Amino acid sequence: MKHPIKLEYYLAALIVITLLNTFLGEKFSSTTLVSILIAITVTYKGFIVIDHFMELKGANKNLRFLMRLYFVIFPSLIIVSAFY
Repeated sequence: MKHPIKLEYYLAALIVITLLNTFLGEKFSSTTLVSILIAITVTYKGFIVIDHFMELKGANKNLRFLMRLYFVIFPSLIIVSAFY
């Protein structure tokens, strides 16, 4: 039996994080805390997708920076909107 490759570990991590977010959304009543936690995990998941599934780890630094900036700005907006 072959050992799972590294990419499969990242995919499993993305699935576990998604299930954790679903659990948080259904079980916790503090919407502000849940919004912050989900925004942080969205950022982390975005970084994983950018680096490993889109294979931008070795790409142009400006392109990678802009993609990462996308996953920093929008979750930040989610956090800000949780307080209003």
